[in-house]
Amino acid sequence: MKPNNNFDFDVEELALVEDAMRYRLRRLTARRATVVKESNKVKIDAEVTQISSLLGKIHNQKIFYTPKAGFVGGG
Repeated sequence: MKPNNNFDFDVEELALVEDAMRYRLRRLTARRATVVKESNKVKIDAEVTQISSLLGKIHNQKIFYTPKAGFVGGG
């Protein structure tokens, strides 16, 4: 059976996935500090890399809005 390559998420659903991945990332990094076995650290590092890659893909597909008039940027 061929996997589905077409997904239909709305903005709120995608934000939920992104929040869940950020939560998981925080939990993993906190747990890594207390783990003793090197093999467990390697597994945690692999999952952190996977989640970071996913979050990067989500970020790169966002379109950020910048107002055309009335915006004074900088600081």
